[in-house]
Amino acid sequence: RRVAVTGWYDGDHDVEIRLVQFRQEETVVAAESVVNSQTRAEGAFTDSWLVPGTEDGRAYVHKEPVREPGYEAFYSAEAHAWRGDIAVEIWVSSSEPVPKKMILDLAERQMEQL
Repeated sequence: RRVAVTGWYDGDHDVEIRLVQFRQEETVVAAESVVNSQTRAEGAFTDSWLVPGTEDGRAYVHKEPVREPGYEAFYSAEAHAWRGDIAVEIWVSSSEPVPKKMILDLAERQMEQL
């Protein structure tokens, strides 16, 4: 498989986008990877929405911050979708809650490029 990764920090949000291209096989490996990621993303304090322009892509906004000893708490959001043999993974973190519009917009724009 091949992976392309990009990321940036805009002063408020840390963004990472990863595209993973899987080798074509009899089963759709990219779809299986996305379903596994979506299952891990779901939780009691998480809202989720379908990503526009996809059948099964989902975006998640975690309402509770991640707290780890010795680190500043942060909020996160993520999106997982696929098209053909390419899986799209997007993560956003911030010291403030990540807006639904932001993660959905990033995911929709990325899927338009595939």
